[in-house]
Amino acid sequence: CAGGDTVTINGGRFGADVTKTRVTFGGLPATIVSVTDTQIVVKTPARTLTNPLAPEAVDVVITVASGSVTLTKGFTYFCVDKRIFISSVIPNSGPPEGGTSVVINGGNFGANIATTRVTFGGVAASVIAQTNTSITVLTPRHPLANPAVPETVDVAVTIDLGLVSQQSAVALQAYTYRASGTGSGICANPNSNPALFISRVTPNTGSPDGGVVVTIEGGGFGANFATTRVDIGGIPAQVLTVTTNTITASTPRRNLANPNVPETVDVVVTIDVGGPNQACALSANGFTYTRLALDPVIFSNSPKTGPNDASTRVTIFGTGFQFPEQVFLTGGAGCGAVRIEAAVVSIKADQIVFLTPIAANGNSCLRNQLVSIVVLNPQTGKTATCTDCFKYYDCPTVFGVSPQSIAYNQTSTISINGSNFEEPVEATLTTCSGGPTRILVTSVSSSIITVQVPAIDPLKCGGCANVLGTIALTFQSMSCPGLSTTFTYRVDPVTIATVGPQQLNQDGSPAGGPLGGAPQTITVTGSNYTDPMTSVILKNGDELAYTKTNNVTVANPAALTFPAPAIKNSDLNEQACIPTGGTSLTGLKWVPTSFGVRVTNARTGCSADLPNALIYNPIDKSCRLAPTITGPASIPSPATLCLSYGPSAPVTVLGGTAPYTFSATGLPNGVTINAATGSIGGIPSLSSAGPGTASTPLSVVVTVTDASSQTASRTYSLVLNDPEAPFTVTGSGAQSITRGTNAGSTPITASPAAAGFTPINWTFTVAPAPVTGAFTVNPASGTTTNINVGLTVPTGIYTVTVTATDSSCGTFKHTASLPVTVTVLP
Repeated sequence: CAGGDTVTINGGRFGADVTKTRVTFGGLPATIVSVTDTQIVVKTPARTLTNPLAPEAVDVVITVASGSVTLTKGFTYFCVDKRIFISSVIPNSGPPEGGTSVVINGGNFGANIATTRVTFGGVAASVIAQTNTSITVLTPRHPLANPAVPETVDVAVTIDLGLVSQQSAVALQAYTYRASGTGSGICANPNSNPALFISRVTPNTGSPDGGVVVTIEGGGFGANFATTRVDIGGIPAQVLTVTTNTITASTPRRNLANPNVPETVDVVVTIDVGGPNQACALSANGFTYTRLALDPVIFSNSPKTGPNDASTRVTIFGTGFQFPEQVFLTGGAGCGAVRIEAAVVSIKADQIVFLTPIAANGNSCLRNQLVSIVVLNPQTGKTATCTDCFKYYDCPTVFGVSPQSIAYNQTSTISINGSNFEEPVEATLTTCSGGPTRILVTSVSSSIITVQVPAIDPLKCGGCANVLGTIALTFQSMSCPGLSTTFTYRVDPVTIATVGPQQLNQDGSPAGGPLGGAPQTITVTGSNYTDPMTSVILKNGDELAYTKTNNVTVANPAALTFPAPAIKNSDLNEQACIPTGGTSLTGLKWVPTSFGVRVTNARTGCSADLPNALIYNPIDKSCRLAPTITGPASIPSPATLCLSYGPSAPVTVLGGTAPYTFSATGLPNGVTINAATGSIGGIPSLSSAGPGTASTPLSVVVTVTDASSQTASRTYSLVLNDPEAPFTVTGSGAQSITRGTNAGSTPITASPAAAGFTPINWTFTVAPAPVTGAFTVNPASGTTTNINVGLTVPTGIYTVTVTATDSSCGTFKHTASLPVTVTVLP
């Protein structure tokens, strides 16, 4: 009842605006912590209870922008100092018949059994004992809907039953009524729990009279003896001990169909029998019932090879394997008849797993030898031999590759040289452009592996540089680490030795020939030309993009040709000249100009330049007067915002070559220049929203460009007047206004209100936004307005930002704002 508890309210369509969200507990507002569309977190308000010893349930009301919702009796207030709680229920499972002794641990239970009630799934249990921190009960009966399916229920504790101080605590899904389990020893879904497994059963043979103590090794067994079951051949075994990794059990009796014929059966471990986490693990053919000493037989083994310097895990497949078994290797040169024992990992009736001895030190006679495998049962003396069944070897090594360097643009064959290579081999290629990618292995010998490597795209590696390739080898039949080796994709640089012919007409036709003829064929000699190649003309080392030729003709790796492109006047050199009849250097003329040539291999990015390779001769060799702007002397000034301006007089030009093109900078927004005449006109408008400036001096630069790309400029002064600027909003910045009226509001005025710029429109924003009710401005247009407060706006202090916008021309308008601190009065 002191409040301050953090409470989460789950639901939907709450929105996400904290300022528009209100939550009350019993009519008292809570403190909003956070809001999402599906969840509101609050801190509860304090509440005075009618009886401090009796809890009170109150309504929880949520109000958001879209409406309100009520959770009736959604929260209960307590004023007791110590609330009861449940920390654990032990044990947490039992039979559906009930009668299981269960201890409920927690706190603040008191010691009055007479007023304490405990329920399991809503059914009352028998309370046996009670302390302030624990309650002991006998579980009630709970018939299962399906005897094979367990059911989990809530556990609830109520103290001071019937008193004003009554309170409860619930442990959700805290107790499981166990099902009967599989009851058959059949593992319907073996190994579905990856943490539960059987690794081996020892011994793996025994008498059908039963009573053989077997050790089952594995994992995930847990330590709950009461809910662990072992079945051997579908018959329950007597479980003796259980740990997480080991179970010991006594084998059940089994009647053999033929006393002289062994029978091999499955071993099944089931944990949490009848519980919600029941799971099983299966060891197929894990135990053999027999009265005989079995004759082991070896069918095969895998793998059949392994390295000298590391142990290889080998599986022997066969029959009649009977615990215990030993495995030996024999027959290596120098070992004679000596048997070298291997470490046995596991034994089943049809499989034995062992680790080969390392062929070093005292076992060096095994090195690189073909050896036999011998299986011996030391208790019965029975043996089995697999002759020449395992081969020791040295792991492969790589000496290098041939060739070390290959062309980047074709599929190539590479030989990898080394020793002790064995099939099958997997090879992958990695370059800076990607990988690893599997490549084709074409042949394998003990000393050479041949692979095919594909062409690559050097541009993916930065272009015009050799690319390093790495080949990785994996020997799939050998327990050896992978190997790798490198080679180089060769990317040859491009060179230019000569370019000819050197002289050309400006339009690209042969020098001295008629203009407009077929382009001159340019021949470039050098090295490492391969399709596709491009060419481009250079001016002072920079590419003239319009002269680029794609897919030039490559005659051979040392020669290519392309048609000569035309050159623009603007890219020719100019020099001063004396016009006809003149006496001083007042004109310009185009002169023969040298250009460079660049050729590029489009696939590799390799390029080469030859500067000053071509000389283009101008078509027009005349002396041209540079253009000059002679008029008008000025343009009309001032210009007025939103009033038509101009057009000004056309621009006059002396000299240059017609036709002329005019452009201008510094003009007001909305005013343009006629590109053909140079006249300036339009309707000036604001370049951005805001208060504007009453008078703005501008510098307008008019430029003329003639047909020969010669230019001249002239600067004009222009003043732009704005009769509405500076546009301002004025009024009292702090106002106290009564709800439901604008009583107390003082006028807010926009000025100046120049003719032609009205009407002036008013808008506003409010922070924080009120939960109910609204603010308005009245009137919504005109030079003056007032703030009006809605009848249901909560009292308090708000910031109302009032904004005026006029009706000036163009995209942008005059605008100004005034923040007003509004105190809302009741």
